[in-house]
Amino acid sequence: MVFLLVLVILCLAWVGSFWLKYKYWPCNDLKRAVENIDEDNNSVLQNEDTRKKEEEIKSELFRQVVMKDIAAKIGELSPEKPVLGGKWHITRFWFADDKDVYIEYEDGHIMRRLLAQISGEDEKPEYKIIAFFEPGENDWILKTGNDTALGKKLDLYEYDEAREEWIKKN
Repeated sequence: MVFLLVLVILCLAWVGSFWLKYKYWPCNDLKRAVENIDEDNNSVLQNEDTRKKEEEIKSELFRQVVMKDIAAKIGELSPEKPVLGGKWHITRFWFADDKDVYIEYEDGHIMRRLLAQISGEDEKPEYKIIAFFEPGENDWILKTGNDTALGKKLDLYEYDEAREEWIKKN
């Protein structure tokens, strides 16, 4: 019993001396370690969020370059010529990702759709036509090629005349 009492007194003396020397309790080290882990996890999550936002911004800028470029080149990319001496105009872009895009276009008389695969540098993209579609009764009918983006989630872009830019609609 006396031994136990001496042991308790020694423990209290050690904790007291720790308090006098460092001005905090030893159990605070555990709290600080847990707080540091939480701060590290939060900064990892913040860094991941920042990285995702930067990737989204980069992707959006790349898509804007692609849409502007394709709009200027649609006459060259289309496997058909417009009817009655018209000119092709793009109505919508549907991006499956940054490498595959559906292009809906018309000349005032007929509509067509292409699936293009994007390659090359960010500033100078190149396009390979993967599929060509004509309108059907309820959906587009594949006329040539393979619809490699079928079933993928698509991002829709339409042109805003007032802002003079392509706007993401979904």
